Amino acid sequence: MMITIQVLQVPAELPEAYWNLFQSRVSEGRRGQAARFVHQADAYRSVLGEVLTRVTLSKLTGLRPGELSFTRNKYGKPALSNYADVQFNVSHSGDWIALISGGDTDLGVDVEKIAPIDMKIAERFFSLTESEFLAAEPAEMQLETFYRLWTLKESYIKAVGMGLSMPLDSFSMIRNADGNWHSPEAAAYPFLSLRLDHGHMIAACSAGDDLPNQPDVITIEELYQALL
Repeated sequence: MMITIQVLQVPAELPEAYWNLFQSRVSEGRRGQAARFVHQADAYRSVLGEVLTRVTLSKLTGLRPGELSFTRNKYGKPALSNYADVQFNVSHSGDWIALISGGDTDLGVDVEKIAPIDMKIAERFFSLTESEFLAAEPAEMQLETFYRLWTLKESYIKAVGMGLSMPLDSFSMIRNADGNWHSPEAAAYPFLSLRLDHGHMIAACSAGDDLPNQPDVITIEELYQALL
């Protein structure tokens, strides 16, 4: 089973019929969470992330989207309750939701909205190798490089399934001469890093299976039709 990476752009506003259908297909806990969000964009991201996950994993399991149930490990990594061999991971930030699924090995994905940041945060969370690499980058490239490193590292700790209980400075991401990335501490892991648009970065990794070169863009209309 090949690995796929899917991305969905979150709209500023959903038609009421779409929103009602999407909410009806997620867990009761997710609906309650969405209702508590102050900002509608947060509710959209939360619900659409689960809908995309359910629609995709239903195709991998043969179950209907609403029949799937989820569990989490002690670090918070989600898994299918009765299909531990079906791999997936989901992330959302800003205008995008990302889902990685398929293959036979652990998967991780992270998407981040690019925003100005104090580069001193790198000294707190990055390895010495990464901090020195970032500091040596041209000033106009430092923000992009920071988010490449951050999303790559997040994708790895999500694949491992330990979340931030694994110190971010306990491993390094290194850019190869060909522009691709790898980690000496996770030599078997292939990584993917790219911009989704001018304001968002995505990274993904697997514990060994090959990754696609590009994500598949899913539309709201496709997601809606899949639930009818």
